[in-house]
Amino acid sequence: MRNAIRLTGILLLALLASACGTSELLQSKVAEPQVYVLKPADAGVAQVAFNYQLAVALPTALPGLDTDRIAVLRNGNHLDYYFGARWGGTAPEVTQAFIVALLQSQQGFRNVVAENARIDADYLLEVSIADFQTEYAGSDAPVVHVTVVANLISIKQRKSLPAIRATASVNAKDNRLGAVVDAFQSALQQTTTHLSEQLVTALK
Repeated sequence: MRNAIRLTGILLLALLASACGTSELLQSKVAEPQVYVLKPADAGVAQVAFNYQLAVALPTALPGLDTDRIAVLRNGNHLDYYFGARWGGTAPEVTQAFIVALLQSQQGFRNVVAENARIDADYLLEVSIADFQTEYAGSDAPVVHVTVVANLISIKQRKSLPAIRATASVNAKDNRLGAVVDAFQSALQQTTTHLSEQLVTALK
């Protein structure tokens, strides 16, 4: 009987300890991750305007880049992520929103939307992300690389124009997360602007 009472007491203590642990977990003092967004700067109005509606598909990304974490490539092939920092969406979502917003601001198309808007588009822009990471190569400040490869598809004609590749590399001013985000902003701006220029050439 005494053994049964002692066992019951031990179980009650274990349950209380477990409850305390759960309470501490729910009230964790671990800081929430910093969330960063990228928005296109004014790229100017396009010199050529097309009476087309363009839909931009959600991009695909290489393994390790399809995440909302900010990727870091070390020593050539060691993929890591900044601690306590996130994008406002996954890299494909961030890139899609950036491309749509920049092309809309340039007014080079009658309309530009994300593919899930389900408009009756004339062209579909499919994008794959080859680079969306910072790299450290023997210096204190990293370099941000952004590379996209796009296929412009004529929906009515059911054919794809030649693939378009746009890339940019921007040095962060120093080894701070804020400087890295600024470099991402600049690299994605340059990449998307170059992509826009090639779209105009392809459609002329």
